[in-house]
Parts: sequence; C-alpha cells; structure tokens
Amino acid sequence: MALALAYHRAALFGAALAYLAAPAIASANGRYPAAGQIALDPASGSTILVRATYGLLLTGDHGKDWSWICEDAVGFGGSEDPMLAFAADGSILAGTFEGLAVSEDTGCDWGFVGGGLAGLYVIDLAMEKGDPSKGVALIMNASGLVQLWETGNDGAMWTQAGASLPASFVGLTVETAPSDRNRVYASGYLGPPGYPGGIERSDDRGATWQPLLIPGSDQATLPYISGIDPQDPDVLYVRLDGSPTDQLVVSRDGGMTWTKVFETKTPVMGATASLLGFALSPDGSTVAVGGPMDGLWTAPTTTLAFSQVSTMSALCLTWAPEGLYGCGDELADGFTAGISTDQGTTWTPLLHRAGLCGPLACGASSSVTRLCTDLWPLVAPGLGAPGCSGASSSSASSGTGGGGGGGGQHGCGCALAGATTAGLTSAAGALLAALGLAARRRRRTEKDRAIRYASPEVSARTRRRSPGT
Repeated sequence: MALALAYHRAALFGAALAYLAAPAIASANGRYPAAGQIALDPASGSTILVRATYGLLLTGDHGKDWSWICEDAVGFGGSEDPMLAFAADGSILAGTFEGLAVSEDTGCDWGFVGGGLAGLYVIDLAMEKGDPSKGVALIMNASGLVQLWETGNDGAMWTQAGASLPASFVGLTVETAPSDRNRVYASGYLGPPGYPGGIERSDDRGATWQPLLIPGSDQATLPYISGIDPQDPDVLYVRLDGSPTDQLVVSRDGGMTWTKVFETKTPVMGATASLLGFALSPDGSTVAVGGPMDGLWTAPTTTLAFSQVSTMSALCLTWAPEGLYGCGDELADGFTAGISTDQGTTWTPLLHRAGLCGPLACGASSSVTRLCTDLWPLVAPGLGAPGCSGASSSSASSGTGGGGGGGGQHGCGCALAGATTAGLTSAAGALLAALGLAARRRRRTEKDRAIRYASPEVSARTRRRSPGT
C-alpha cells in the first residue's frame, strides 16, 4: 500500500509539473488552470457560468457544450478573480477592480456600468436569492470610503444605499439576508487600533451600521461571509482565512456571539490548508464545506456535526434545487465542474478542460469575437482543448447573433460528461495543496492594499479572497 501511494504521488507530481511546463500556459497570467466559482442563471435552468483562472466558461445546455470567454472581453486580468452573479433577466455581472462589468446578451458583449459607479473598485457583489433583479455591491469610492450600493433593475442602474461605512472599515465581503432584505452584513477589518476582524451589521439597508467583533479574527485571520440562513437572518456563517488552517464560525444571534464549527486539517509539507467551498442547501437544512486537503464535509444545520462524504477537492460549491454543484481539480478529481444529487457523496462531471469548444460564438463586432478569437490558439494547448467542429471564430465571424448561452451553437457535445466519480485519494489533494497548485483561497484577489489603504499592516494582506457560496 505504501509503495502504491508513493507511486501515485510521484505520478501526480509529474503530471502537475507537466502542466506547469506546457509550452502554452493555460492562463495568460501563468496561474494553474482551476475553477473558483459556479454561477447559475435563474432565467434558464440550463445556463451555467464557471469562473476559472484562465477566463469564464459558459454552457447553455447544462454541460453538453462549453465555450470560453477571455478575461479581456469582460474587463479584468492578471490574478484577479471577479465575483460573478446572474440577474433575474439573465444579465451577467462581474465586480472588478475597474468597475462593475455587465453583459446583457449572455456573455458576448460587456460594458462597465456608468453613473456614480463608473471606475470604482467593486469589492464584492451579491444578488438577492429571493429576487435576483435586486442586489447589492460593496464598493470603494474615490475618497477610499467603503459604501453599499444597490440595484432594483437587474444591474442596469445603481444608487448608494444609506450611509458610507466608517472611514476606518476595510471591506471584504457583503451579503443580504434572504428572509429580510433590510438586514445586510459586511465583513472586514474594523479599523485601528490593531485592525481586528469583524462585521458591520445593518438592519435598515445601510442607513446605519453596527460594528461587531469576531473573536479570533485579526490581521492574520481574515473574515469572509460564507452564507446566511434562508429563513433566519440572525444565522450567519463566516470563514476565517488563517494560517496554517481555516475555520468556519457561526453566529445565531446576528453577529453578537460566535462558535467555531469546522477547522481544516493541519497542513502537511509546509502547505496552507484552505476552506474554499461552502454552500447551504436551498431549504437551509444542510451545510457543505470543503477544500483540496480536507475533501467535502456536510452537516445538518441543527447540529453542525460534520462528517466527510467525499474526497472531492471542493474548490467551490453552489447549491441549487437540482443538486450541489462543485469545482473540482482535473488532476485529483477528474473534472473541472460537476454536480452531485446525493449531497456530495458522488459526482457527475459537467465540464472538462479538454472539452472546451473555443470562444463563445458571437457576432463579429462583439467583445468576445474581437478580443478572444486570436487568444484561443495560445490558451487551448495548455488546457489540452482541441476545440470543436464549427466552433469559435468560424461561428463568430459569420455574424450570427450574440448569446444563446454558448451551448447549441457548436453542436459538438464537448463536455465529456459521464459516469460519477468520487475523485482520487485525499493524499492527492494534499499533495496538490502542498505544491501550491490547488490553493484558491479567496473569492476575488485584491489590488495592492498599499494603494487603497494607508495601514502598512493591512497592506501586507493582499490577494487572498474567499470562495463563492
């Protein structure tokens, strides 16, 4: 057994090095190709958007065909991982360093929201679960103040909601309670002295804010909101991004007191453990958490007694009525995105990197056609994606209309979805984490905080965002 495990680790190590040494890097920024968020279109049960380290991946037929949207078409790049969300009408929103990018035609054309949001850093973004035509964004204005902005028309127009947060507050994440849209939580640093971690709570949609400390959260252990109970606005889950382990804490009284309910395993080989996946079932009865070293764990929300159900890497988790969606690692799990209908025990692949058909088929003047077509030949070899017949530039240059979710326009059946898989061993996930290949620690990376905040202590905590819920 020991010899077999050593052989397996050596093979996995070799495969990882092969990816890194590929003549064409999978991502223009050189990052390991991995997925970090899955967003579902409420207007179409078959449209799924995956954010990866090499762009956005879109299907309009629930995984049969997948197409690529390059970062340049959306308006971000480098090591940035923008928070994505669908509005009720199918519009796609992306919060970036340069503003809020919106596509109204399912990914073909993108533009930044103007008005008061023009050019402002979007720290985080959250559409309301009960009515995704409404949503909030946590932004930083030109003076460095963190503000809550809101939309009521699918992201087309935005206005400031209430008052700016305290000048000393450093924002990280924001969520509204599904059962009470006036209850808003924003997590981050609460300011000097010491910059402790905590939340700002509002019961009146941002008109007033109440700071609440989270014990154990400080400059070295950052707080990120993971979820809010769908029925009870006082039940709040927060991930503490620490070193060497991450923790999940819960408050059942609106942030007044906190209890640790999950902690990642002590890392091996000098790695840093990551709690990347979190999801609540639609009825609020079950919570799922996980990461590349720990695998996937679930618990009833009544007891929060967790048990491991899978070794799947859980680089991201999203729970919908049809099942639990998750981001996997191709090397460790055999898929990039998949779905489980048994609360995470087994997984059906929906997306493989090798199944990407190429750039989304759009009109000749679209953002995707103009900016992504020439990049695809550089990206595809690193992904092992041969493309699909009738895909990408040939479809786009014909002038056919934008959107359609990217799916049936290719007719290639590229997803390679098939039998369920429980993934490889947890040792494989641990090895990947140790190599630094599977550590996708945050929902979005941040610009240098030295530019945005004066505190040198805060400036040192850069590029570490939490996973999507």
